[in-house]
Amino acid sequence: MESFDLLIRGGTLVDGTGAPRQQADVGVLKGRIAAIGDLSQAAAENVIDAAGLIVAPGIIDPHTHYDAQIYWDPYCTNSGWHGVTSVVVGNCGFGFSPCRASDRDLYMRMMENTEQVPIDAMREALPWNWETYPEWIESVKAIPKGVNIGAFLPLNSLMIWVMGYEAAKTRPATEEERAEMRRLLHEAMDAGAIGFGFSYLQEYNSHKDVDGSPMVTDAMEAEEAFNLARVLAERQEGIIQALVEIGPETAANRAMLEKLAEISGRPVLHTVVSPDERYPGRHRDVLKWLDDVTARGLNIYAQALCFRFMPMAFVVDAYDGWQAEPILNEFQHPGGGDTIDARVAKALDADYRDRLAAATGLPSFADVRRMILIDAAGSEQFTPFVGKSFEEIASVTGVRPTDAFLDLCAETRLSCEVAPPPMVPDAEDSIEINIHPRVLPGTSDGGAHSKFWAGGQYGTDLISWLVRDLGRIELEAMHHKLSAVPAEALCWADRGTIAVGKAADIMIYDFNELGVATSAYEIAYDLPKQDWRRVARQKGIRWIMVNGQVTFMDQDCTGKTPGHLVGPATTRELEAAE
Repeated sequence: MESFDLLIRGGTLVDGTGAPRQQADVGVLKGRIAAIGDLSQAAAENVIDAAGLIVAPGIIDPHTHYDAQIYWDPYCTNSGWHGVTSVVVGNCGFGFSPCRASDRDLYMRMMENTEQVPIDAMREALPWNWETYPEWIESVKAIPKGVNIGAFLPLNSLMIWVMGYEAAKTRPATEEERAEMRRLLHEAMDAGAIGFGFSYLQEYNSHKDVDGSPMVTDAMEAEEAFNLARVLAERQEGIIQALVEIGPETAANRAMLEKLAEISGRPVLHTVVSPDERYPGRHRDVLKWLDDVTARGLNIYAQALCFRFMPMAFVVDAYDGWQAEPILNEFQHPGGGDTIDARVAKALDADYRDRLAAATGLPSFADVRRMILIDAAGSEQFTPFVGKSFEEIASVTGVRPTDAFLDLCAETRLSCEVAPPPMVPDAEDSIEINIHPRVLPGTSDGGAHSKFWAGGQYGTDLISWLVRDLGRIELEAMHHKLSAVPAEALCWADRGTIAVGKAADIMIYDFNELGVATSAYEIAYDLPKQDWRRVARQKGIRWIMVNGQVTFMDQDCTGKTPGHLVGPATTRELEAAE
């Protein structure tokens, strides 16, 4: 009689390959799929009755910023709640290693400024028991993990380590410095890195450095990235992630990705493709480009930011998402500094008020006229208008909508809470993007922007929206895109599908109930030092397992931490052990 550690009986298996669903049992032994089929005569230490439920591979979240959060949240929630079993960190060139002790506070301030990870939480939780990248890898290996972690070597960190902060921001690297960066990338990948990540958007990036200037890699010579791509070609392993395009102004940067793919011969992840209300249909240009480069033999994927967004909400003082809009960045970072007093003074400045009132062409997420008042922070004048837009408030009070917004900011010293109009992407655009064979669903940005955003629910949202509610994408195709395609792009041969020999990363759910638990974010006081964040919990997922161990039953965490570091180095270690 066959015997397993865990047996999943009677479920509807959607295995991630795109093959039609089937009724099948799944046997798990030593963290891997050991058998699939009729296992009614088998024995197991633990049995899950999955009758009436979908059994599918865990979701792979390829674009997160859980670099800090993994130190206080082993499950990388929101992602870990929503069937995500593997996440990737080090994206966009941001991370904490390599880092000299003298630069630790700089790196944390950079992470706060670019990704809005609260600095007090980082100062409380990060052990800083590393300087080099291999030392950081050992630190991550040692901590409990409820999900698998893949990690890029962040190029901002690498350039600062080799060149020094001021030099990295002001000049190209020397040949000696480039040789050292190549050596350190080899060292990082020997230790466990999956490749390297960076952003290259010049002044167009909303990610700004602590002084408001472009990040190191946004201002670098393209040769710094080409230099490292040669390492991947030499090793014949690894991948590259690059944020190079956020609008028509940066579309020419795609040529850089083509050269990276040509030099390295490796997968390149283009970030990001998304519906854009300012440029309707622009995503089709990106999709056509993907078709063209694929036909030329270049291995390029695009990461999608494209699911049914929940309403964004933010406390004005805690929000730093207007940096790409100059008129609002001026409010966030006034010339006299970004203290509350300086920003209140800017809100009351007559010249600034006139210029903001005259500003046109702002996207909906940045147009304060259309912002909805969520919390008036005790203002007697504005509390009656909670739930109203500033346009509606202005129609009653007789002032300009922008003046109403600035008056509230000044009165509450920026402690008021507002929300842009709900962003609901066009369903047809979302279908076009998510079904494209070279697109990876999911740019959750997990771990970042947690005072106003959560994206880790993208997988459950896409299934409930485009598959169940609209019936426009087959469930088998969606799971293929959520797990197998990211695994292929990341070169993780042992994950992404439910097949014999693969790692047992699995989600089991009720198709009719699956989704996001509420229509608005909850507030959770679960950051270090009892700080708060916005969260979006799941409904309908009955079990989540990572490497064969159950991490969640319904919404209850089991406390198991079976997560691994995933990458070329760990694959080699497993092969050697076998």
